[in-house]
Amino acid sequence: MNNLRLYKIDIDYIKYLYNFDNRIQYNPNREDAYTAKRPYLGVVLKIDNYNYFVPLEHPRASHIKMKNNIFIFKIHNGKYGILGFNNMIPVKQEQLIDFDINKEDTKYRQVLISQYHFCNKHSQEIEEKAKKTYAESQKNSFMKKICCNFKLLEEKCLEYMI
Repeated sequence: MNNLRLYKIDIDYIKYLYNFDNRIQYNPNREDAYTAKRPYLGVVLKIDNYNYFVPLEHPRASHIKMKNNIFIFKIHNGKYGILGFNNMIPVKQEQLIDFDINKEDTKYRQVLISQYHFCNKHSQEIEEKAKKTYAESQKNSFMKKICCNFKLLEEKCLEYMI
C-alpha cells in the first residue's frame, strides 16, 4: 500500500451528506469558522469502487479508556486520538483538500505529525479495519446503528454537484 496522505474535506460536502445521515461528524450548531479551525481531517482509502475518507479524531481523555475494535483504532493507545471507521464517508477527489502539516499554522502540529506517522506505519491494518467495518455495517444490527449509512452516502456522493 502507498503512503497515506492527510486530507481535509470541503465543508459544503460535509453539510450536504449530513442532510442524509446525522451520524456524519458535523455539528450544525457550530459556525463554519469553528470547523475551519478544527478541520475535518483524515486519510483516504479505497473500498469497493469508492474513495473513503476515514476521519482522525483529536485526542480526548475518553480515547485512552476506549478499547480498540473493528470500528475504532486508537493512535498510540489513544494519546493521539483515534481513527473512527464508523464515521468514514465516501468522497470524490474534488471534495478532498490537500493538507500539509508544515504549512498549517496550528498548535496541534505535533499531534498531527504523530497521527500521520502512525497511519503510515499501520496503513495495512487501517485498510483492513475500514473494509471490515464497511462489511459488518451491512449485516450486523449494532454496526448499522453506530456507522454512517455507507450505501446511502455512496448514492449521495455520486449525486453531489459542486
